[in-house]
Amino acid sequence: MLVLAASNNWFSLLSGVRILPGDSDELNSIISDTTGIWRYFGSALWTPGGDVLLITAPESICLPSNMVPAVQIGSLAVFNLDGYELLHEPRTAVSTPNLEVIEINPDSTGRFAFSTPVKGVYWVEVMQQTASGPSIQLLFPVIAGGTSEDVFRGTIDIPVSMADSPSEILQELNTIRRNRGIPTLESSVILDSLASIRAGNLAFSASFSHFGLNTGSLAEILPEGISVYGENIGKGRGYQEAWSMILISPFHLQTCMSEIYTHTGVSGAVDSSEYEWQLVMVQIFASGVNCE
Repeated sequence: MLVLAASNNWFSLLSGVRILPGDSDELNSIISDTTGIWRYFGSALWTPGGDVLLITAPESICLPSNMVPAVQIGSLAVFNLDGYELLHEPRTAVSTPNLEVIEINPDSTGRFAFSTPVKGVYWVEVMQQTASGPSIQLLFPVIAGGTSEDVFRGTIDIPVSMADSPSEILQELNTIRRNRGIPTLESSVILDSLASIRAGNLAFSASFSHFGLNTGSLAEILPEGISVYGENIGKGRGYQEAWSMILISPFHLQTCMSEIYTHTGVSGAVDSSEYEWQLVMVQIFASGVNCE
């Protein structure tokens, strides 16, 4: 859906994706909304029968401009980020089709650029620091050597998980690390337990913050002796979708691929506060004694 959104120049983070009949009252009410509930939307014809794919998204501080969503292999992807100067300690990164993560900085004119040496989808992400921890502000794809139609047909791949459980997620993660020459991670009962606590708290409070409503920050609940740590929070209609979203997120992927961690814990909990349930998945990474 992010590829479809970007191919139609909708670059805001998505909050809802649904398919509605083109003549439905619900579709008309959203498109004609003046209350500010939806704030931003994009739509595209989904079926010949007239069904419409509707994208809703929160108002965004930062959006790309002066760019195209598809480029030639070996060329530069170039863009500006309107509103970037309003973010607190912003960072921008791109993940390549080979799952490498490269941080990029603006030049003196505010322009961002990165090379596209291989065919595939490059994911660009913008993050800022908030009182609740790091917050993703923007995530969008740039396709090298093809179009969004190639992605939909499967001739250009994007990371898609087949994992149905935390243990399968760890297996997939370790396969990726092994293929890239990075030491694999060991499962940790302690970190699994803390991930379960964090996921349950975030699901209950309908929060997506690294500073939990009841648990505080991760640092406050880690046992003594853990010297370095990191955390990923994903959301989706099950483990497959939540993990797939982490794999296309450069900064989340950067944490997954870090060589400083030796152990990990994974767990999930169901958040049913929205009109459809979502799984909140938490990954905790750590090194040091007392990890096992």
